[in-house]
Amino acid sequence: MAKTDSDRVSRRGYLKTAGAVGGAGLTGLAGCLGGGGSGTTINILTWEEYSQLKEEIESNLDVTVEFTKSTSSSKMFSSWQAGKDSQYDIAVPNNNYVPKMMDAGLVAPVPEDTVSNYSSLYGQFKQFADQQFTSGGSMYGVPIRFGWYGYSYNSDTVPDHEESYKALFEPEYTGKDLSGSLIMYDNHFKAMSAAALYLGYRDSFSGSKVTLSQSQIDDVKQTMIEQKDVLQGYIAADPSYIKSFKQGNFALGQSGRNEIVEMWTNGTDWPKMATPKEGSLAWFESAVVSKKSENKDMAWQVVNEFIAPKLGAKLAKAGFSPSCNPKTQQHLTSEQNDMYGAIKPSRLEAMIPFKAVENEDAWLTAWEEIKSA
Repeated sequence: MAKTDSDRVSRRGYLKTAGAVGGAGLTGLAGCLGGGGSGTTINILTWEEYSQLKEEIESNLDVTVEFTKSTSSSKMFSSWQAGKDSQYDIAVPNNNYVPKMMDAGLVAPVPEDTVSNYSSLYGQFKQFADQQFTSGGSMYGVPIRFGWYGYSYNSDTVPDHEESYKALFEPEYTGKDLSGSLIMYDNHFKAMSAAALYLGYRDSFSGSKVTLSQSQIDDVKQTMIEQKDVLQGYIAADPSYIKSFKQGNFALGQSGRNEIVEMWTNGTDWPKMATPKEGSLAWFESAVVSKKSENKDMAWQVVNEFIAPKLGAKLAKAGFSPSCNPKTQQHLTSEQNDMYGAIKPSRLEAMIPFKAVENEDAWLTAWEEIKSA
């Protein structure tokens, strides 16, 4: 799932132009914001926007929080596996890395009485946590914020339609012939997953891993090779996608919601984001506490602040990504709720959380054959 990490970095790239703190590596705590905390110090390895919560957390708790900004979930995992789990109390990787941290024995169980805001989370994310973060009756991760992938289209030129992956594979599905105006991600997992869902293989996404059989992979490959006759091409995420979309190079394309929210935020209001009825791949960041932390209780209190209504709303605004706690909506404007606050339950129900892929080598082989066909 390494591709997922690079895409998560890409989706944050535009935050630098939206007033977010610039990124830093894993080389220390130089990226910390100043603050007036005291008492216990909690060291946190996470994404850049979280550091904007420092002042409020230190005001609410008798704690000093020090943030180190990471650039990917894989780096969070590898650094903890290499021994930095004794340096950091908290990490906030993508959901598909929490089971890896659990299997490696790196994380402590969640005391749900301490993380009191957990009870307010969307039911869908509680279900995801039960499925992905629970072992032996204990839970090891807390969902914080999320986003999803589907497709977007130019509402000025493409008619409204029932949201389905058919729009990507059947050029006249929307009521307008989009041959040559369709785009897919240049990413084997996202592109092939869309094709698999289009073909009706939703059951393959229901277990702890994505489990397409070889015959299903072959069907996906053939479908995508045939799709190339009507496809404009493959494209990278975020900056390239947005630039090409605004230039009118395509009318409908596979996309993440963050790309569209960025366009809305910058005043481009014609893109519409679709959540296909067959299901949408979803990422959600999830906080974990190190098994080696000497301040576990305080660390979990800090995690609880990440999903508190007011601070969760601030984090949503900083990263243009909705909180897993719907109570944040009361601290967002109507416009902000339209973009990254109030989420329809039907959209949540259609979400498929990121997971590891069984037999990923077969996916990669098929992807190479698709691209070269």
